[in-house]
Amino acid sequence: MKFIERIIPHISIILSGMLLVFFVIDRFNQKMGFMEDDTTKIMILALSISSIMTSILFIRSRNKY
Repeated sequence: MKFIERIIPHISIILSGMLLVFFVIDRFNQKMGFMEDDTTKIMILALSISSIMTSILFIRSRNKY
């Protein structure tokens, strides 16, 4: 169980980082069509940023013990 608790925030950071990369790529090359709807783009961007922040805070709090 502790392994899962330790790995989930890292997976969240990796996946959020990937979504942020897709967001940036879509901004520069819209013909690739990674993300089609503007509302979806904003929601995914907000989710990615909040996920990264939450994961960093969780990892920092776990390392204090």
